[in-house]
Amino acid sequence: MLLGVPLGIVALQGCGGGSASAAPAPPAPAPPAPSPAPVTAIGGWAARPAAAASSGQAIFVPDVGATGSLWFSNGTAWVPASNPLTLARKFSNAGMDASVGVSADVLLDSFTIPAYVMGPASGLRITAAYSFPGGGSASKAPQIRAYFGIGSYASSAIALLDTRGQFSGQASVLLNVTLQNRNAMASNQIRPIDYAFGATGNAFAASTIDFTQDVTIGFGALNNSSSVSPTDQQVLEWFSVEMLA
Repeated sequence: MLLGVPLGIVALQGCGGGSASAAPAPPAPAPPAPSPAPVTAIGGWAARPAAAASSGQAIFVPDVGATGSLWFSNGTAWVPASNPLTLARKFSNAGMDASVGVSADVLLDSFTIPAYVMGPASGLRITAAYSFPGGGSASKAPQIRAYFGIGSYASSAIALLDTRGQFSGQASVLLNVTLQNRNAMASNQIRPIDYAFGATGNAFAASTIDFTQDVTIGFGALNNSSSVSPTDQQVLEWFSVEMLA
């Protein structure tokens, strides 16, 4: 024995040719996730910096979108973080009745899309809810139109939806229109969905609405020749405009 330890154990411990193997090293910590690009708040869409000089950057635009919107630069263009992006939604409750006169075409409400918000391959989805609370028997003719630059609903609007007085007995109607840019800022395809699915009035239509300018979407009503009673009312209950980026 050696100081109380059996010699056999001392010999066994001394024959291994080295010390016990070391514990494995802990794994290297993962690199930190890259920080998201800081968001810069700008005064408005017109004040946005050039996309080519802002690649990878983000901006908050207070005047585009129902509550403002976040956009990223891909080095070529500004792209909305949300797709679809709700540009507008409004409970309007604007109305007209036959007292405006026969064949009067009345603008009830509108929304303007700033120039270059839409891209060459962007689209719009427009929804409008109308009601006819008076119960008049004459046909109702809700309208949805677009006009750009310094144009107006009355003189230079492009029809997106013309219901042609097809509503006579309904108490309300929900209308939808889609517009798709055809890889160009002033070439579009319009698809109205209204009174008779697949009818001639619903066929695809080509248009040249120029989104390099401010474009206003106007919601109106046409008081046609058979609407002569004040009970022939048309009310724009609400509308929404969404951009398909």
